[in-house]
Amino acid sequence: MICMLWAIAVGSGPVVAQSVPAAVYTPLPERPAIPPVMACGDLASRDFLGIAGAPTRISSAQVQTRDGGQEFCLIKGMIAPQIQFELHLPTRSYTGRYLQGGCGGACGVIYDHVLPSCDNRQAFGGAFAVSFNNSGHVGPEPFDTLWAAYAPQLREDFAYRAAHVVALASKQILSVYYGRPPQYSYFLGCSNGGREAMMEAQRYPDDFDGIVAGAPALWITAGVVRIIHESQVAQDAAGKPVLTPQATSLLHDAVIAACDGLDGLKDGQIDNPRVCRFDPGQLVCKPGVTSGCISPQQADVIRKLYRGPVDRAGRALFFGGEPYGSELLWTGPGSFLVNGHALAANQIKFMIYGGRSHQDFDWRSWQPDEAALKDLLRAGGYYNANDPDLSAFKAGGGKLIMWQGEADNAGGSYLLLDYYQRVRDAMGGFAGTDPFMRVYMLPAVYHCTGGYIAYQHDMLGPVVNWVERGTSPGAVVGTVALADGTPRRRPVYPYPVRAQYVGRGDINAVDSFRAVPPARVPDDHFDWLGADIIGDKPPVD
Repeated sequence: MICMLWAIAVGSGPVVAQSVPAAVYTPLPERPAIPPVMACGDLASRDFLGIAGAPTRISSAQVQTRDGGQEFCLIKGMIAPQIQFELHLPTRSYTGRYLQGGCGGACGVIYDHVLPSCDNRQAFGGAFAVSFNNSGHVGPEPFDTLWAAYAPQLREDFAYRAAHVVALASKQILSVYYGRPPQYSYFLGCSNGGREAMMEAQRYPDDFDGIVAGAPALWITAGVVRIIHESQVAQDAAGKPVLTPQATSLLHDAVIAACDGLDGLKDGQIDNPRVCRFDPGQLVCKPGVTSGCISPQQADVIRKLYRGPVDRAGRALFFGGEPYGSELLWTGPGSFLVNGHALAANQIKFMIYGGRSHQDFDWRSWQPDEAALKDLLRAGGYYNANDPDLSAFKAGGGKLIMWQGEADNAGGSYLLLDYYQRVRDAMGGFAGTDPFMRVYMLPAVYHCTGGYIAYQHDMLGPVVNWVERGTSPGAVVGTVALADGTPRRRPVYPYPVRAQYVGRGDINAVDSFRAVPPARVPDDHFDWLGADIIGDKPPVD
């Protein structure tokens, strides 16, 4: 997540699927095409410096054809002071819809795709004008945070302003190019892009009609504690990893064997890792055995990774640790265990404390307590999109879908559901949130993409139909090809409803499952030391 930098795990690690069958899409409502009222190239000469709070200059406007044959007018421009953006304007098939994509990691680059990845087919199918931006700064790669040092405006832009002013500028450009403003506006983002999505819902509730926030990095400031904890416990005194790919593969197989059937069906996936219990001590080598087992040191590391960071009194400093099912990612190049400490240390030095303190920060010796955690949240809480009061977004008719993979090694098992619980507390329970908000927990899926069963889920179609037709989203269908080539389609219902096998029929078919509500209303509060601290404005630099 910055993932901070939660997006560092995206795409890493092995997956079961070898190829992906066509995703199951919710068709978009039909709307008439709106042609441009001017030539693409003429936009470069138009003056957009008068946009209040977002003076904008277009540097180029050129027609391009993307994969699939759709023609777009590609706009490149800048919003003061350093927010670079690109805007893809359909030249023949625009339908009055604006879609803004989020940016992952620490950004500093401009994306050309959305997540979930299967939704690029709809996003760039010609119905939407689509924009992306660099979150207000230029970085050599998505996880470098040096840009934040001595730059309070760039920190504020990354935290929340960039996404907002890009929405303002893009809508104004659309109004000029098509002769009218967009009728519907949507935001689709994952990881840090999911955090941006939630900042929009919380701070700028009028910007978008529909928002999809995937694996959102709601607590990136506190997330450094977990990231450094994982590097600390998973490396020996010489800086070498304690766990090996062989150990994590053995562990993953054992976890699946222990917890796969807890939902009543053995299907190679853990539907709810929060009910899984597995002691890695079961895998420790017996005397004289050296293969097919793990060492006592490895078992101790594994326990600490599942538990997450705690203070000396055993009180949680974050929302737990690694979820059961995520093990195959732990030894990959994007794992927090391997190099997360460098990313988190730079975030502490440059993003949270702005380069003015903590420059001698030593990740190896750091032992955070309650005071250290709360100081992090005081200094950098404005990055956190954790305000549960969504009343303004709801009152304006906004619709929100949040989702996360159940095997998300960056997001863990508890953060999103704790936030959803707090929204329900603030908004009147499920009765108050159901009219505008749905949460989906996707079994076997990693952070934003991939998984040990790498399902693809369409999230864009459901939110568009909810906004434009008033059709509340029900099940979303995950599609995947298993290792042997067998296609699987599996429904996922809005939390807390779960998909239950009916007891007969093909376990890879949607109609073999039914929706089962919980026996009682869940309480998803997670007890940790930063739970009630909501982000505010940046401190005076």
